[in-house]
Amino acid sequence: MKRIYPEDKSKKKNPLIKEVWESKIKQSPSKNTHISYSSFSTYQKCPKLWDLQYRQKVVPFIQSVYTIFGTAMHETIQEWLEVLYYDKVKTANEMDINKLLEDNMTKAFKTALAVNKGIPIEGEYPAKKPLDQTTFIRFFNEGKDILTFLRKNRKAYFPSKTTQLAGIETLLYQDIRPGVKFKGLVDLVLYHPNSERWTIVDIKTSTRGWNENSKKNPNLKAQVVLYKEYFAKQFNISKDAIDVKFFIVKRQVPRNAEFAKMQRRVQEFSPPSGPRITKSTLTELDKFLSEVVGPDGKLIDKEYKCNSAFGKCNHCEPFLVLEMIEKVT
Repeated sequence: MKRIYPEDKSKKKNPLIKEVWESKIKQSPSKNTHISYSSFSTYQKCPKLWDLQYRQKVVPFIQSVYTIFGTAMHETIQEWLEVLYYDKVKTANEMDINKLLEDNMTKAFKTALAVNKGIPIEGEYPAKKPLDQTTFIRFFNEGKDILTFLRKNRKAYFPSKTTQLAGIETLLYQDIRPGVKFKGLVDLVLYHPNSERWTIVDIKTSTRGWNENSKKNPNLKAQVVLYKEYFAKQFNISKDAIDVKFFIVKRQVPRNAEFAKMQRRVQEFSPPSGPRITKSTLTELDKFLSEVVGPDGKLIDKEYKCNSAFGKCNHCEPFLVLEMIEKVT
């Protein structure tokens, strides 16, 4: 959907907000090599898997109940927030948001079937059995619980009087090196006029939230660090005025929790994104580019090996059989 900036909203006169809002509409990605956070992240986990999915493109991105739910929850929250900020709070409160989630999950399921090309959609981990109706309905009901919590606590997370919604799926498209562009989509961009600060928000869906290991994972944190770097460049905004945040929605919370905060369906995590972390992340990105992109700006045709000493890992092993089938057929 093309989200046209609502000119009649007098309180949204900041021209930079309009520029951010319409970023996805006005930019036309070229034929240059695109590098996304997902591509970079996959390579960090397993170069072999990256090769199969991003260079050779011989195996699909396997869809699961988690990808279906994640896609649908992203779209539902974004559509609800667009009404909240660009229509009326009353209208947002009256939305049948559960029906919206149901429709988005159904749409995501149909898309997943097409993407998988006959491969069964994976169900819940760790069994990974084919997705069944019972699991699909349970995820939907857990999603409704998330939305109920969000609506009840909306002012704590999305205050309409002190915060402006500046972007949804804001397209970042910036030069990394000649012939190579960084391409990313920011879930939400918020602007705080009182402090003149910006917040880049990445929505994550989780079963029970992120533990300390997840919070310390540099591969996960790199996403918002890179988004901050290229958002600042694209819109000529000082990095000192930009905050980053993961907005993690939890499908499950303990019923008899010792502390009330343990029953919250939302976990917010703002990782460090200062000069030292940014430099380290950009160094890793440059190393990745040096290993996969040639002087001509094209992906290098060579053998990419798994990081594991055994030549395969839990990331790439499931796809090696698919690669062989693809080559035979």
